[in-house]
Amino acid sequence: MELIPRPEARVWFRRLPKASPLAREAILSAAAAATCAALLVWLGPPGADLAEHAYQRTLFLHHGFALWNNFWYAGRYSFVTYSVLYYPLAALLGIKLLAVATVSTAALAFAVVVGRQWGRAVRWSSRTFAVVWAGIVLSAAFPFALGAALALLAMWTLQARKLGRFAVLAALTLAASPLAFLLLALLLAGFGVSRWRDRSALLAPGLMLAGFGAIELVLWRLFPGGRYPFSFAELAAAVTFCVLGAAVTWRVELAGSLRWVFVVYLAACLAAYLIPSAVGENVARLRYAAVPVAVLILSLRRWRPLPVCLGAFLLAASWNVTPIAGQYVRGRADPAAKPSYWTAAIGYLRAHLTPAYRVEAVDTTGHWPAVYLAEAEIPLARGGFRQDDFPQNELLYDDLAPAPYLRWLRGLGVRFVVLTNAPTDYSARGEAALLRGGRSGLRPVYRTATVTIFEVPSPQPILTGPAPARILRLTATRVIVDLPRPGSYRLAVRFSPYWHADAACLTRGADGMTTIKPRQPGTLQLSFRLNAGSALAAVGGRTRICDDH
Repeated sequence: MELIPRPEARVWFRRLPKASPLAREAILSAAAAATCAALLVWLGPPGADLAEHAYQRTLFLHHGFALWNNFWYAGRYSFVTYSVLYYPLAALLGIKLLAVATVSTAALAFAVVVGRQWGRAVRWSSRTFAVVWAGIVLSAAFPFALGAALALLAMWTLQARKLGRFAVLAALTLAASPLAFLLLALLLAGFGVSRWRDRSALLAPGLMLAGFGAIELVLWRLFPGGRYPFSFAELAAAVTFCVLGAAVTWRVELAGSLRWVFVVYLAACLAAYLIPSAVGENVARLRYAAVPVAVLILSLRRWRPLPVCLGAFLLAASWNVTPIAGQYVRGRADPAAKPSYWTAAIGYLRAHLTPAYRVEAVDTTGHWPAVYLAEAEIPLARGGFRQDDFPQNELLYDDLAPAPYLRWLRGLGVRFVVLTNAPTDYSARGEAALLRGGRSGLRPVYRTATVTIFEVPSPQPILTGPAPARILRLTATRVIVDLPRPGSYRLAVRFSPYWHADAACLTRGADGMTTIKPRQPGTLQLSFRLNAGSALAAVGGRTRICDDH
């Protein structure tokens, strides 16, 4: 039986009787997943990405759908190309309850999809999914988890030939997580290749996914971002999984459609590695379901030959469990998750930092400075989303020398650097070593048992130009400046075609920052405005905004 049903198979997709074995299996899986997820959410360490979502949720609660945020990365787009659905739901239900709900929903839908497709022979796949998928809580990839749950529900409706419901759920998947939508498209593409002769059944869902995908591409053009790294080691692991999956499903009639899923997924992983984008290594998040996928295909083989199947299973388990175990260990070792950890640093920075400067916080494994400092409205040179580091902060990932480090700090208007005793994120190890070794050229000005604050020598303000200028106020979506005379001023805030300033020209500089040319001296307000005209200009690659009034 195929995922995209043939007309003669309609009887197989009737509504499930409440007491059917498949219904009981699905409910059992959902309950097991909810239990495991709840234990990890309330008793386990904070997830690796929890800090980002906690701050974004706070941002949504305070500012709604504010599409720009000046407190991270010298300015960045918020929500629109990452998740427009997750944060409103997290604001309503809370992060922890929503996490349990999405994990259990995904387990329910997975059990129904594989049960309808292959029957009771693969029930251990749904049971392992219920346990293993709960581990995604330790990564805190919650928008992706929500999108994955919606994607599985979409596959369920496609099995039942409910194209209208499929369209709605596919759109919700995209709204929750473009990455989950991409994986949904890859899965259906793999199934579609295996059913190429039955093209009529593929046309409608294919056109729907293509249409939604085109909308996402337009959004990426309207709100461009950075790129996510993809290491060769991670690529090699993903390629190994795909090659083994295709090999193990070879000549297994019931697994014919799965074989092409592995082929399509392999092509996608190679493309994500070769073509820099915001996807990058994230495409490998199917690893969080590697064990249940392995159990599924090995059950279809009846675990024969046993030595080969056990070897394939152990490799899949290693790929699946490794990030979960690593995230659990790092989460337990990070003391920076508590608000009290940052109280003293925030007090010092509020007393000594003016709107003219930013702060660089040496990143920890949990990215907690991106939450507590930004919530205190202290603008940061970095934030919580790694894809925004590239290319602006790329030098931090390489061997770091004092001179380039100082140029980077001054170019972003940084006056203070905060270093903690919490475990350091891999992207900040060189920076931390430079500061602890006394070779950075920065002077320590404040120290506690857990935090040291350094001052940058001869710091360069965020706003510079032909005369001493001042930033009067910087909020999430506005910058108010005082320009003493006409001329060209550099504002170390990322340029966006949606910035607006009366009687001034705003231009994108070679470094991606904003150049201001006022018509006359005085106070000037830059505000973030999105309208049809600015959106069309952004699609055309607008790099200059002038107001002649």
